[in-house]
Amino acid sequence: MNDNNDLVSSHILGPLAVNSFGDKFLFNLNRHSFDKVSAKTLFEAKFDEVLFNENTLYVIVGTDSGLLPKYLRNKTIPKGSRYIFIEPESVLTVLREQGLLAHAEQNERILCISWQDWSSAIRNFKIADYFYINAVRSFNAFCAQDDFINEYAELSWNIVETLAQLNWENNTAIGQEAFIDRQIKNVADNRLPAKLLQHAFGGQTVVILAGGPSLDEALPWVRLHREQFVVFAVSRISRQLLAAGIEPDFVFSVDPQEISFDISKEMFRFGARTVFICSYHASSKLLNQWQGLMLYLGSRVPWESPLNVANLSGAGPTVTNAALNVAYDLGFKRVILAGVDLCFTRDGFTHAKGSNEQLAGPKLNLTSLQVETNGGFLAPTGNDYAQAIKTLSLQARRIVRSGGRVINGSLGAARIEGVEYIPLSEIKLDETSINAKSVVDAKVSSYASGDDYLTDVLVELKRAEFQVQAIKRLAEKARHINDTMYNASGLLENYKDKRKLDQIEKKFKRQHRHFAKLVKRFGIRQFIQVVRPFNDEDWTFEEARQLGNIYYDAYYEGTKKLSRLIADAIQRVLVRQQENEADPDFDLLFEQWRKDKSFGRAKAWRIKHPNVAISADTSALFSEFEREFEEVLNQKDTRHFARIKARSKLTIVRQRAGLLFKHNKLEELQDLLLSLDKHEQQQAAEPYRYLIKGYLAELAGDTELALNSYQKIIEDGDILLEDALIRIARIGIEHNDIHNVYLALDCLSKLNPVFLPFYAEIQRLQGDMLDAIDAYSAYVSQFPSDTLAQIKLAMLYIECKSYDGAEMMLDFILSQKPDHQAAIDIKRQMLTGRAIN
Repeated sequence: MNDNNDLVSSHILGPLAVNSFGDKFLFNLNRHSFDKVSAKTLFEAKFDEVLFNENTLYVIVGTDSGLLPKYLRNKTIPKGSRYIFIEPESVLTVLREQGLLAHAEQNERILCISWQDWSSAIRNFKIADYFYINAVRSFNAFCAQDDFINEYAELSWNIVETLAQLNWENNTAIGQEAFIDRQIKNVADNRLPAKLLQHAFGGQTVVILAGGPSLDEALPWVRLHREQFVVFAVSRISRQLLAAGIEPDFVFSVDPQEISFDISKEMFRFGARTVFICSYHASSKLLNQWQGLMLYLGSRVPWESPLNVANLSGAGPTVTNAALNVAYDLGFKRVILAGVDLCFTRDGFTHAKGSNEQLAGPKLNLTSLQVETNGGFLAPTGNDYAQAIKTLSLQARRIVRSGGRVINGSLGAARIEGVEYIPLSEIKLDETSINAKSVVDAKVSSYASGDDYLTDVLVELKRAEFQVQAIKRLAEKARHINDTMYNASGLLENYKDKRKLDQIEKKFKRQHRHFAKLVKRFGIRQFIQVVRPFNDEDWTFEEARQLGNIYYDAYYEGTKKLSRLIADAIQRVLVRQQENEADPDFDLLFEQWRKDKSFGRAKAWRIKHPNVAISADTSALFSEFEREFEEVLNQKDTRHFARIKARSKLTIVRQRAGLLFKHNKLEELQDLLLSLDKHEQQQAAEPYRYLIKGYLAELAGDTELALNSYQKIIEDGDILLEDALIRIARIGIEHNDIHNVYLALDCLSKLNPVFLPFYAEIQRLQGDMLDAIDAYSAYVSQFPSDTLAQIKLAMLYIECKSYDGAEMMLDFILSQKPDHQAAIDIKRQMLTGRAIN
C-alpha cells in the first residue's frame, strides 16, 4: 500500500528536472517557473526586499523544490531571524529522498517541516517572542501560489488561520496596559467583592443570556417563566431585554475598552432589582455611573496589597465565561444558556435582533474558522469565540463533576463538551419563584462603610505613589550611568559603573520588587524591545549600551505613566470622599465628573442626598449633567456602530470571495452570496453578486454561466471590472481561447499597467513581436526597478534578433546592479552568438 502511495505521489510531483541554469526541481511543483530565468534571479526579484529583516520569524508555505531554502542558505541570514518552511507530507518526503533539502536543513535557523511538526517547530523557534515584537511574517513560495498539485491551497489557508489565532492569543496575553489602567481607575468604586454572594443560591436554576442570534427565539420563553429562575445577562443585550420587558437579576461586564460603554449603556435603564457584577477592569464609565448595587470580580489593585481581599475570579475570555464562573461560585446547580451561541449564522449575522451588529447588516469578513453546532451543521466563528468555547467546556465539565448541569437550548449554538442540548420548551422548571434581590441584600448589608474603604484606598495609593517615584529616580540614575560608562570608542571604561548598575538592579528586584514587576507589566511592549529571540552573536559594547538605554528608558516611561494613573486615582478618591459629605465642594465634584465624563454621578448624588439644600446655580448644573447623561444614553450613532458597519462594507466582499474561490470553499461562497441578499445596499451589491456567481459557476465547471456573470459586471460599470477581466482571461487560457485572452488582457493593460507584461506575452505568442516589445517597454518605463521584466524584454529583443536593443537593456540593468549574474550571462551568450554568426 505504501509503495503504491509513493508511486502516486511521485507521479503527481513529476520527474526531477534541471533547467539551463542548473536549478533542480520537481517538474510538476514548479513546471515552467524557472525556464527563462534562474531561481536565484526570480527570488531576488520577488523576495529580496521582504525576506531579510532582522529579528523576524518567517513562515513560508512551500520550498519551490528546495530552491528557496537553498537560496537563503547561500545568503547571509539576518541577525535574530528564523525560517519555517512547511510542505505537504508527501512533498516533503520526496524532496528529502531526492536530497533537495540537504543543504538547507544543515542550518539551525531554517526548518523544513510538514503540518504534523508545526507545534514543536513554533515552540522551538519561540514564535511567541516574535509575536510580542510584531515580527512574524508569512509568504507563499511560487509552488504554493501556483498549486499545480492541489495540495497547497488548504495548507496555506490553515497557516493563515493558525497565525491569526496565535497572534490573537499572544497579544491578548501581553495586552496588560488597558487592564491595569482600568483597575487603578476603578479602585475607588470597587468596594463590594462578589465573594459576598458565594454559595448564596445553592441548588437553584440560573439562565445566562448572551447576545448570540439564538437570543431572539429564547426571549419569549424567558419572559413567560421569568420568576422561576434567576436571570444573568451580559450588559450588551440590555437594549433587547428592555424591548422584551425583561429586567435581569444580574448584569455582567468585563471588557476594559471604553467602547463597551457604547454597547451596554441601556443597562442604566434597569431598576433597583438589577445588580451589576463586573470585572475589576471593566469600562470605568459603566462602573462609576451605576446607581444601584455593584460587586466586583478579581483584585482591587495590580500589586500585593491588603486591599486585595479574597474574591471570585472574573476570568474570561468573554463575559459569558465570567458569568458562568460566577454561576458556579454562587452555588447554582442548573445553568441554562440562551443566546450563548459562540458562532455566527451562516449568512453572516453575529448577534441577535436589535443589536448594533444586527442593525449594521451581515458580517462580510468572516474567516474560515468553523465549529460544529448542536444541530450537526457547521457554522463560522471567530478567534475569540473559539477560545471561549474551550474555556466554557472546562467550566461546564467542572459544574457537571460537582453534580450540576449546563444546558443550551439552541440548535444553532456551538456544540460544547459538557453542555447538553435540550430545547427550551422541554426543560422542566420549578414552580416556586425566586427573589434574588432579597438574597443579595441580606449578604451585603453588613459590609464595611464606603468612608472606611476610601480611607484605606487613599493610604494604599499614596504608598504606591512613593514606590513608583523611587523606581523612577533609580531608572533616571541608571540611564545616566549606562550612557556615560563607555568611552569614545564604545568600550566599557569604568567597571565600577557596571557594579552601580548591578546594585540598582538588585533594588528593583528586592526593595521594589512588586512595583518593579508592575512597571514592567504596564510597559511590557517597551521592555520587549530588549528581547532578541535568537542571539546568534555576542553583543558589541555599543549594542549593550543601546539595549541598556532602551531597558532603563522603558522603566522610566513605565513609571511616568503609572504615576499619572495613581495621581488621578488619588484625586478621584478625594472626590468620592467629598461626594459622601452633606456639604461638599461642588466645584471639585463637577470638575472630576467632567474629566471622567461620568455625568450620571449627578443623579446618583441627588438620590443619595434628597434633603440637602443647594443653591439655584448648583441645581442648574446638576440638571445640566443629568441632561448630558440622558443625551449619551439616547445617542444611537456611536463609535461602536460605525466600527461594526465597517464589517459590512461591500469592498470586503471582493477579497473574501477571491480567497474562498482560491481555496475551493463552495459552501462558504454560497453563504456569502446569501449574505449579500440581506445587505441594505442591494443595487451596489449587484456586481459583487455577479462575481460570486461567476466563481460558483467556475467551481461547478459551468464555463458559459461564469463568462455570462463576468460579462454582466463589464456591462454594468467600473466596479470589479478588473476582477471580471482577469477571470475571463484565465478561462480563455484554460480553454485555449486566444481571442478572448487577447481582448481581456488588452483591456486590463489599459486599466492597470501591471498587466502590460502579460499582454506582451500574449502578443509574443501570436507573433506580434514588435507590439510585444512596445508593451514591455511601456511597462519598464513605468517600473524601472523591475529587473525581472527588463530581463524578459532583453530576451525578447534577442528573440527578434534586435541585439542593439537587448544590449542597451542589459547595460541598463548592469549599471544598476553590476553583479547581476543573469544579465551578465545573457549578455555574454548574446555577444558570443553574434560573434559566431
